Amino acid sequence: MAYIFWISAIVLFYSFVGYGLVLLMLSRLRPKPKAVKDWVPPKVSFLIAAYNEAAVIADKLNNTLGLDPHGAEVEIVVVSDGSSDGTAEIARTFDDPRITVLEPGRLGKAAALGAGLEHCTGDVVVFSDANAMLADGTLIALLRHFADPDVGGVCGQITVEGSGEKKGGLGFSEGLFWNYDQALKLAETRLGGAVSAQGSVYALRRSLAAEPKAGCTDDFMISVRAVSEGRRLVFEPQARTTEIVTESVSSEMRRRVRSSERGWRSLMANAALMNPLKHGWYAWQLFSHKLVRRLNPLFLILLFVSNLALVGQGWFYGFMAVGQIAFYALAFAALAKPAFRQFKPASIASFFVLAHVAMAVGFFRYISGRTSVLWTPSREGV
Repeated sequence: MAYIFWISAIVLFYSFVGYGLVLLMLSRLRPKPKAVKDWVPPKVSFLIAAYNEAAVIADKLNNTLGLDPHGAEVEIVVVSDGSSDGTAEIARTFDDPRITVLEPGRLGKAAALGAGLEHCTGDVVVFSDANAMLADGTLIALLRHFADPDVGGVCGQITVEGSGEKKGGLGFSEGLFWNYDQALKLAETRLGGAVSAQGSVYALRRSLAAEPKAGCTDDFMISVRAVSEGRRLVFEPQARTTEIVTESVSSEMRRRVRSSERGWRSLMANAALMNPLKHGWYAWQLFSHKLVRRLNPLFLILLFVSNLALVGQGWFYGFMAVGQIAFYALAFAALAKPAFRQFKPASIASFFVLAHVAMAVGFFRYISGRTSVLWTPSREGV
């Protein structure tokens, strides 16, 4: 049991802290990246896949149309994936020849993106979620990297907030997670390149963009194709977007379980990218950032069970057992009582447990052969 405890502790330390420390150290040893000059391709396509986004689609289109294209021609392709709330109708109220609205039916996000890509004629495709509002300067910040022929895709930065007056809840904790995750992406960019994109905003050369496999995480599948084709992904912190996240535990759990299941399928479909002989630093980064992180639930369970078995074999094991029990008790109390999540330590604990339980459930869905194809955005009260 002592071996299980310490092996689990070491793996978890590496996943949560060690990888980041080693990555930051190695990235600082690399030469500083050259300054990137403003540059835009002749034409840019925005691709927005939406399912029942009537509440935000008008704001999204106004936001997109208001971005400075820096002289590039812009087209916007909106794909309504069988929306039943008037999403497509609202999008069509925009009397602008730059906007194309497609309704292929309820096919799932992967197929919706594939249908949209067939109508994207730009040199670069910018993918962005319907509820993600882009900050001024985002488009220029994304596009200038494509002046480098080695760059295949660019990932943007996401800021997450809780909804309504609940900014100290799950939104606060998820915001901390994204701050950490994007600090890793910035360091990864200086080594093998950012591991993958996040769906809120990212851009890819049109020649590299292809319909993702159904049942997989579309942003991961689309963005890592740049790496498989010998190009690099870079993280651009000046390409910024803000999303409001739900405080509904059940809705967030469903989203994360689906994401975990699809994430495992996506990672295994691209397992060859973890070959260091072919992909160098990127292979280590993908292994550490994605594979090891997805194994955390297993090692958290092993750590807890082995710790309980070791109680009575020294004050350290007793102290650790009390600490773990207290942490999980705090987390479950906060998940049960939303008001309690305004206490930030409780919010962090609840987010941690929610995320890892969802990862575990998603893994069992994956190995059991269950495949999530359709998607429903997470919303407050759902």
